[in-house]
Amino acid sequence: MKARIIKRIMCDGEVLYVIQQRHFLFRWWWVDAWLNSLCGASCKDYFFTLEEARRNLCYFDGTRSREEVVA
Repeated sequence: MKARIIKRIMCDGEVLYVIQQRHFLFRWWWVDAWLNSLCGASCKDYFFTLEEARRNLCYFDGTRSREEVVA
């Protein structure tokens, strides 16, 4: 498993769904995806609904994009 979604409940009761990946160096640690990203803190890895997190999981789990010639 390259990525997972966790439910994080903040101290004020707000619920966030966070995408995590294995740490790039310490493979046994799960870390928030922004820690492994080249863009760092500008990488959005948290979402307010589970459905939105599931839609964006493909950007973190290694799924390749598809290209097709249209003209």
